[in-house]
Amino acid sequence: MQYRALGRTGLKASTVGMGTYQTFDVSSPAEAERRRLIAEEALRLGVNFFDSAPMYGEAERVLGLALEGRRERALIATKVLERDARSARESIERSFKLLRTGVIDLLQIHNMAGWRAVTPVLQELREEGRVRFTGLTDYRVSNYPEMMEAMRTGLYDTIQIPYYVGETACRKAILPLARELNLGVIGMTPISPIFGRGKLIGALRGKDLSFLEPHGVRTPGQALLKYVLSDPAVSAVIPATSRLERVAENAAAAEGGGLPPDALRRLERLIG
Repeated sequence: MQYRALGRTGLKASTVGMGTYQTFDVSSPAEAERRRLIAEEALRLGVNFFDSAPMYGEAERVLGLALEGRRERALIATKVLERDARSARESIERSFKLLRTGVIDLLQIHNMAGWRAVTPVLQELREEGRVRFTGLTDYRVSNYPEMMEAMRTGLYDTIQIPYYVGETACRKAILPLARELNLGVIGMTPISPIFGRGKLIGALRGKDLSFLEPHGVRTPGQALLKYVLSDPAVSAVIPATSRLERVAENAAAAEGGGLPPDALRRLERLIG
């Protein structure tokens, strides 16, 4: 596993982390145990960055169970979606309990919701030592101007944005600003866009990817992860999976260097 600085935080995040959207939203003990095994395998392979959110259903609770007894080996990122200070504090307190932790490594304002009203709550928690760092997320490229406004306040340490083959709008302005401010960049949906589940994998299925083999790429999923990780502005990507065998496949995308420009262009052409 390779690690990159998470911006100015001083944290070293595994370049391939683990998202929990949908995949950790399970209720039965048997399914929760399967997620525990997935988290255990991820940690064994050097994955140390786990991302969740209250709006992901049972994901925070299941992740908390999965990391119990191994908390010191993980960086936990979660989010707050409420738009007012009181509701935000209540949501964050629930997250502490569900995640079974006294400290959240990265607390992010989910989809920029109420960021002006909620940021003071995050700052208070930082001062108390219960939250180490704070960030912003948004899946809406159209909202980048507002995210950039918030970034310029100097109150946040990271951003989480969509970045995948076919969605590279972030390169125009938001990534240059993140570099200027030394903010960590977390790439969401690198394999499966929110509004196009299976689209990218489907486009690569059956295609000749042999030109990527010298760079350690053996599967379409690895090709998609490697594409985003080839951008040095990205600190980590957070693919999600509910399949144990996929953990090692995803983690392997972190090995070796990035793809050269010609390989990136060929991959873009395959996606169309």
